[in-house]
Amino acid sequence: MRTMDWRRWCAVLLATSALAGCGGSDDGDDGDASAPPPPTQPPVSEPAAPRADKVLFIGVDGLTYDAMRRGVADKSLANIGALAATRAWTGGVTGDVTQQPTLSAPGWATLLTGQWADVHGVRSNAAGQAMKAASLFQRIKLAHPDARTAGAFNSPLLAGLVGSDRDAGYLQALTDCAGVDDCVASQARDRITEGYDVVVAQFGAPERAASDNGFTANYDAVIRQTDAAIGVLARQIAERRAAHPNENWLMVVASSHGLGKTGVADGLPLSANKTIFLASNPPTLLGGSADDASFDGAWDSNWYALPSAADVAPTMLAHLGALPATGQYDMAGTPLSEALALRRLSARTSMDNKSVTLSWVRVGEPDGQIVVSRDGVEVARLPGTDAAYTDSGFTFDTEGVHTLTYTVSAGRASSATHASVVYAKPVPLLASLRTGLTMLFPFEGNVTDIAAGGGAITPYDGVQAPAFADGGVFGKMFKNERGSAALGAFKLDYPAGMLDSVPVFTIGFWYQSDGTANDRSILGNKDYNSGGNPGITIAQWAGPELRFNVAGGGARADINGIKFTPNKPVYIAMTIDKPAKMMTAYVYDSEIGFLRRNVTTGSVNLAQVAGLFGPHIGLNEDGKGTYGICCAGTKGPYTMNFDDLAFWSRALTETEVKSLALSGKSVSDLFP
Repeated sequence: MRTMDWRRWCAVLLATSALAGCGGSDDGDDGDASAPPPPTQPPVSEPAAPRADKVLFIGVDGLTYDAMRRGVADKSLANIGALAATRAWTGGVTGDVTQQPTLSAPGWATLLTGQWADVHGVRSNAAGQAMKAASLFQRIKLAHPDARTAGAFNSPLLAGLVGSDRDAGYLQALTDCAGVDDCVASQARDRITEGYDVVVAQFGAPERAASDNGFTANYDAVIRQTDAAIGVLARQIAERRAAHPNENWLMVVASSHGLGKTGVADGLPLSANKTIFLASNPPTLLGGSADDASFDGAWDSNWYALPSAADVAPTMLAHLGALPATGQYDMAGTPLSEALALRRLSARTSMDNKSVTLSWVRVGEPDGQIVVSRDGVEVARLPGTDAAYTDSGFTFDTEGVHTLTYTVSAGRASSATHASVVYAKPVPLLASLRTGLTMLFPFEGNVTDIAAGGGAITPYDGVQAPAFADGGVFGKMFKNERGSAALGAFKLDYPAGMLDSVPVFTIGFWYQSDGTANDRSILGNKDYNSGGNPGITIAQWAGPELRFNVAGGGARADINGIKFTPNKPVYIAMTIDKPAKMMTAYVYDSEIGFLRRNVTTGSVNLAQVAGLFGPHIGLNEDGKGTYGICCAGTKGPYTMNFDDLAFWSRALTETEVKSLALSGKSVSDLFP
C-alpha cells in the first residue's frame, strides 16, 4: 500500500482544523458572503522513482564488419545503423600471451569477462569448457545482489560456457535456443518485459549462413533478418522506458570474431578474422574510428588503439556501477564511456625472473599521473605521458610459480594484466654442460655452430634465408618461418652416422610459438605422417601441448599432453637412452613450471632412431620437409622460434636441465 505523502496529510489536517474553527451558527447565519475563499492547494506529486540502470547486450556471430558497414551505408541494416558503430578487434595481441583463436567460444569468453585467453582460459570451441575469470554476471551479482540477469544463446556451446554462472546463482535465467534465432529474440523480449536488469542475446544464424554458403545473397538476407530482430528489441526497450521513465538503458551490439575469406571461422590471426564491430546507443565510443579506409587491408599493430572485445564487459559494468575499485581493477579491457583509456597493457617477465616490464598505449588525453599497482598495492606514480614501467620490487619466500596482478590507472581509466614469475634459489649455469656438447647454435644473428661439431642450419629448398627475431631469450631467436612452398622450412644437418654412433644423446633448445597450429613437427627426422615411422619427433598439438615420439621396427613410444604457454619461451629437452631403452622429456615453462617425464621405449628398434631421410633433423618440419604443407592438422605457413639449440652425446641430468632453464644464461657463456 502506498503511504500518503506527508505534505498532503498536513494540508488535509490544516483544512479540517480551519473548518472546525469557523463552524456554522445554529440560527442559520451563513456569515459574510464576501469573505475570500480558502487558498487552493498546489497539486502534490509523487517522489520520482530512483534511476534504474539496465543493459541489453546483443551478440551477432557471423556479421562481419564489412557486411555491417555496407548494410548501414545502403540502409538495409537500418536498426544497427541507428546506433553509433566502430571497427574493433578481437583475438588478443598477436604474438603475445593474450593471443587467442578467433573463434566463438574464446571470443564470447572475452566479451563476457573483459579478459583474454591468458586469464579466461578458453582457447578453442571444445565443449565442456568453463571460464576461469569472473564473468559479467558474477561481477554484477556481487555489486548488486538484487539485480536480475538473463541470457538467451543460439549456440549450445556458448550456453554451456555460462552454465556455471547459472548454477552459482549469478545468472537467473539461461535459455539454450539450440540454433534457433527466433527463440533468442522472443526470450530476450520476454526478459525485457519482465524487468530484468541485464539481458544478453546471442544470435548465430549469420555465422551458419556464411559457413554453409559463403557471403552470398542468402547471407545478406539472413543478416537483414537479424537486423529486424534487433529493431524489435530496440522498440521493446523504448516501450519499456515509456512506461518506466526512470530506466536508463545501455544497448550494445557486437560480433565475437570475424570470418575467413570463404565465410568459415578458421580461428586464424588475420585481419578479417580479428576485425569485429561494436555499436551502442551512446553517441561516442572512446577510440572509435569511422576512418575505415586507413584500416582496410593487412593487420597493423596501430589497430590496437581501437576498441576491442575486451572493452565490452567493462563498458557495461561501468554503466551499471559495478566496476572494481581502481586499485583492484583486474580486467584487460576498459570502459568506452570514459575520456581516457589505457590499452594493450602487457607484461613481460625477464628471463632471470627478477623484473617485470609493463607497457601500454594511451587513448585520449592524460588525466593526471599514471598509477601502477601490484596486487592492489601502489608501487609507482608516473607522468601521464609515460607508456612503460619496469618493476623489480617484488620478493618471494617460497619457490615456485607466482602470479602478479598489475593495474595501471590514470584518473578513472584502468587496465590490468598478469605476470608469472618463477622464484627459485639462484641456479648457476653448470660447467658440466660443456661435457659431451657436440653442437650449439646460439642464433645471435647467425646460424653458426660455435661448438664446431660439424652441424649446419640449411633451408630445405636451398634458397630461403634465415631470419631472426628480437626479444629472444638471450638477445635474438632464430625465426624459423615455414613458408607456403612444399620445401620452405629449415633443417639441422649433422655429420653422417652421429645419431647411430652414440648410445645416448640429448637435444635441448628454447622454443616459442603462438600455439595455434595443430599437429606440427617442431623438430623431427621421420616421415610424420605416422608416429610409427622410424625416427624421432617433438611436435606441437592443439591445446597447446607438446608431444615426444620415437619409433623403429614397427614399434613406437610416446609422451603426450605436456602443456605450454603460447608466445613465451619454453625450454625443451629430449634424451634417448638406447641401452636403458628409455625416452625422457623435460619442459620448463615460466607460467607452469618444470616438468620431467619418461617412458620405456620397449620393443622400439633404436637402431633406426636416425630415420630414413639422411643426416638431418627438420626444424618446423619433419624429416621429409613437406609435412607442414601436405599433411599437418594445421597446414600452411607457420612460424616457430628457436634459441640455444644444442646436442649432447650423453644424457643430461635433471639438475643440468634445470640449470639450462633457470640460470638465465646461454650455454655460449661457457665458451671463452
